[in-house]
Amino acid sequence: MASRNPRRAGRHNRIPGQWWQPGVYGSLPAVALWILARLPAGLLLSVTGMPAAAAWLNRAGDTVFVAGWVASALLLWLTRRHPAPAPASPAETVPASPPKPDHRATEPALPG
Repeated sequence: MASRNPRRAGRHNRIPGQWWQPGVYGSLPAVALWILARLPAGLLLSVTGMPAAAAWLNRAGDTVFVAGWVASALLLWLTRRHPAPAPASPAETVPASPPKPDHRATEPALPG
């Protein structure tokens, strides 16, 4: 059975399907770090031994999140498709006229 919506020839998905994965994979640990940063201060102090653990976890989550989406943007940019070069106009395809011969090279030198 034939498809009701046939694909048009030459049309392809311009955006690669996997460009977003680094952003998603970076978002999951970022959310986990942000959740850990919201734990009670006493619990974080007893687990990490650092009074500023919440701030460090928050900053680490921000960094992981931004790095993942920058990687996604970079992957999307590097895998983009460039448009085909424009066809040459007829004036550009006509060869230029051949160079004119240099008459100075064919004339005999005058005695001096």
